[in-house]
Amino acid sequence: MRALLALLMICAGLSAQDNHYWTHQFGTRSALMGGAVIGGVSDTSAVYYNPARLGWVNNDSLKVSADGYQLSILTLSDGAGAGRNITSTQGDIIPLTASGVFLFDQAKIGLGFQVLARQFFNARASTRVERRENVIEDTRSPGDEHYIGSFQFDTSTEEYWAGLGFGWAITDWLAIGVTHWGALRFETRGVNTTTRAVNDTGQTFGAGNAAGWDLWNVRMLWKAGVSMQFDGLKMGVTVTTPSLNLFGSGTVWQQISVDDLDIDGNGTSDQFEANDRRDGVATEVRSPLSIASGVEYDFGPVLLGFAWEWFLPVGRYKVAAPEGDKAFIIGPFPSVSSRKLLTVHDGKRGAFNGVIGMEARFHENWSGFWSMRTDANADYLGFGSDLHLGVATWNLFHFATGISFTTRQDDNSPKHELMLGLQFALGNGTTQQPINFDDPREDELLTGHRKRIDISYFSVSLLVGYTYYF
Repeated sequence: MRALLALLMICAGLSAQDNHYWTHQFGTRSALMGGAVIGGVSDTSAVYYNPARLGWVNNDSLKVSADGYQLSILTLSDGAGAGRNITSTQGDIIPLTASGVFLFDQAKIGLGFQVLARQFFNARASTRVERRENVIEDTRSPGDEHYIGSFQFDTSTEEYWAGLGFGWAITDWLAIGVTHWGALRFETRGVNTTTRAVNDTGQTFGAGNAAGWDLWNVRMLWKAGVSMQFDGLKMGVTVTTPSLNLFGSGTVWQQISVDDLDIDGNGTSDQFEANDRRDGVATEVRSPLSIASGVEYDFGPVLLGFAWEWFLPVGRYKVAAPEGDKAFIIGPFPSVSSRKLLTVHDGKRGAFNGVIGMEARFHENWSGFWSMRTDANADYLGFGSDLHLGVATWNLFHFATGISFTTRQDDNSPKHELMLGLQFALGNGTTQQPINFDDPREDELLTGHRKRIDISYFSVSLLVGYTYYF
């Protein structure tokens, strides 16, 4: 049974990046400022960053698009054994946001909407080895065998938020606001591992595991904000509630096979097959309470912004838990229920992020931007051999730069705003090998003992945005 659970742990080997909360930023100017706009955001992205600022938006506007065109590279050094790196290279088009606002000028009230891709991450990787090696005890298979090992991994996380925001400038220096968000999440994962040893007589030994899930979920949450402004100084504080789960469904599956391997060390071959799949499993997804604050000061030709956000922990919980206690493993080993082996878990520690952003006005219609922000990982809680959404063990650092160009109407108010920028993200850390094909052992199901390895992440994104002012 220990070997079976070791095989199941392979499902946790690669990472979904949904426990980085500041990977993406939303809005034409806000993205280039790295999100350092909580204190002074002045466009439709106030729906997300601080709804209180909607009361001070100066123009009705519709942000047609703000997209990211991203190339990302995730590398696990020695991920499948010494000298066998595992690399995922992905190119994605990320629809960061679309938003708009309607103003009631006399009442200093703004109503806004925003749709955004809150999480968007894909990774795919595979590797294969083939060689001659003595991996089976000579008493059962003398000499070398033809050894084959393969590993395939595919994960995708997409989460879209849609929000309606309200902001009211109570006085010339104080405003309050709130946004009601709905969140739709899609999460898929597939892992397939096979090992085979074939001797010269054609006898085959090996093991395999195919596991994964396909989930969707709907939930809602709220963000409340307060903002103050005094000439060139602007400040803001926001609180985002934990999410309230509404409904969702998913499919979870697992298939395990062992063929003629001595996994208990008693000198005889063990063999069994186990297979289960559950459809229509109810799902739950949780996001944390967070508190954020920001300050912005306008020096004239240069504007500086600072912001931070603290995300509280989310305790361990069940994302998908099949009902019933149907026997999962059939064979000479103790049974383990589907409820145990098909339950998908989640849980996160807290995280703290900070950002500094700068806008330099070169001309009435031209501005340049620069920002740098941290993106701490929330470290999933330990799950042992249980299925869970992912383990990202690296912190990210984001750097963005770009320009914006504004055309104006006859009264000198903005008409069109175009934004173009680049964002770079770097991260590194350590993780456990998802698979190790070095020194395969029968009691490890023809794989080697997994070790700690280095993992690195790099991405470059082209940010493109457009705002139309009525």
